[in-house]
Amino acid sequence: MSRPGFVLSVDAQTPPLVVFQGEKVLLERLPVDASVLYPPEALQGIRSLDEAISRALDAPVDSEPLRALLKRGSRVTIVFEDLSQPVTSRTAPDVRQRVIELVLERAAAAGVDDVELIAATGLRRRLTAHDLQRVLGERVYASFAPDHVRSHDAEDENLQVVGELADGTPIEVNGRVASSDLVISVRLATAVGNEGAAAVATKLIGAKTARARGSFAVRTAAAAAEISTDAFDDLVDTIGDKAQVFTVDVTLTPEPTGPASAFLSKREREWSLTDRALSAGLQAATRILPARARIGLAQVSGVGYGVTSVVAGKPSSVHPLTEAFLAQQQVAQFDRPADVALFGIPNPGTIGSSLNPVTAAALGLGQIFNGATAEPVVRAGGTAIFYHPLTPWFHPLHDPAYIDFFAEVLTQSTDPAVISEQFEEKFAADPWYRHVYQTSSSNHALHPFHAWYSAAPAIAHLGEIIFVGGDHGSTRRLGFKSASTLADALEMASGSVGLAPAITYVHGAPVSISEVS
Repeated sequence: MSRPGFVLSVDAQTPPLVVFQGEKVLLERLPVDASVLYPPEALQGIRSLDEAISRALDAPVDSEPLRALLKRGSRVTIVFEDLSQPVTSRTAPDVRQRVIELVLERAAAAGVDDVELIAATGLRRRLTAHDLQRVLGERVYASFAPDHVRSHDAEDENLQVVGELADGTPIEVNGRVASSDLVISVRLATAVGNEGAAAVATKLIGAKTARARGSFAVRTAAAAAEISTDAFDDLVDTIGDKAQVFTVDVTLTPEPTGPASAFLSKREREWSLTDRALSAGLQAATRILPARARIGLAQVSGVGYGVTSVVAGKPSSVHPLTEAFLAQQQVAQFDRPADVALFGIPNPGTIGSSLNPVTAAALGLGQIFNGATAEPVVRAGGTAIFYHPLTPWFHPLHDPAYIDFFAEVLTQSTDPAVISEQFEEKFAADPWYRHVYQTSSSNHALHPFHAWYSAAPAIAHLGEIIFVGGDHGSTRRLGFKSASTLADALEMASGSVGLAPAITYVHGAPVSISEVS
């Protein structure tokens, strides 16, 4: 039985607390009387995963069993989450592979021979052959490559129009998906509110549709009116007039992957002497090793993911069940907003990845801070202190648009409205960005814009944003402040929150959602 989240009041006996700072794991001693908001303890993972998947496929929610939907001669497309969601195991097959293999067994038994696999990448980079093998496994990849497994292309000339947005912009969807009889979506759910049932459509749309739907003006109007920007309600259960959608939602929970990192899932007051020794060793390693080696260390001995539930069926019926389960295992409540809130930003743990400064800021402000299901844990005009180095490093293959966004756009303005009006069209229409997106593994030119827009509500809500350990140049470029230590950050914030602010540290490893009840 898992324990609910709780609030700890720091006193003189409270040990230093785990804080993630990019690839590093720190132990930070908080000021006396600060509060620590712990998320609920991770739920136990499913032991017999194949059995759980089979039960979900054979007894779905508001749908016939998958076997009944698979008909001889039908056109079937399986779409699956890309590397924006983590590889769930370093040794065993990834859960996406396990779901897809069981789906393919049923398709073969039904005599379905027109099957294609598409990574639902949206505006993110195309997956390489190595990436696809890591997610799908060598057997599935070899059976479908090279002609029947690929990433979605938001600039594809074969996109099909299946509707229109409120402003009249056509809703263009992946051509193969729109022409299918059955679309099977394999979705990993790691956090409350991460796109929900409409994720099937939003990650398979064209760039023009994505631009209109994700524009800063649309996001701002929706936030002011407290309404959804989602114009895809009619596309959740069917795409266009033909393609029926059957979703398989898998919920994940952060869970240490081995004995070297098991202490990360414990509350610090419960650590044994062995846990303390392992913590000291991990900290020493992240201090000594070069940055790229620390990424590998985090992926091997850091945080992995357990599977806590598998639900399949009609997307609009499955999604509320998934959300409720995630809320049960992730949401921790606090009775009043703080003057200062502390957040650690970890490396996401995907294959060979690090966070560039724009992505790190978007993760902290757009997801960790602004991912709450109610009021933010820090008051309006308060201070958010994040732990991340904001190293000015960009992946030369994945981030060409991010490099120019950081160097050309943010030097002119950090205001999302100005950025949207003056720069977005130029990037979206640039043929070179389109070329490297379609032919290489580069994020779409719109990707950094939408990342920055996602941080805008938090930036507007806060009085100050400070990054502990943040590179001075990067932090200034983003419009924030940097501090060497927590003490320095609190001193910098004292001008706006006073000398004795109410401080709350949102403790999470790495995903927790905080809300004021």
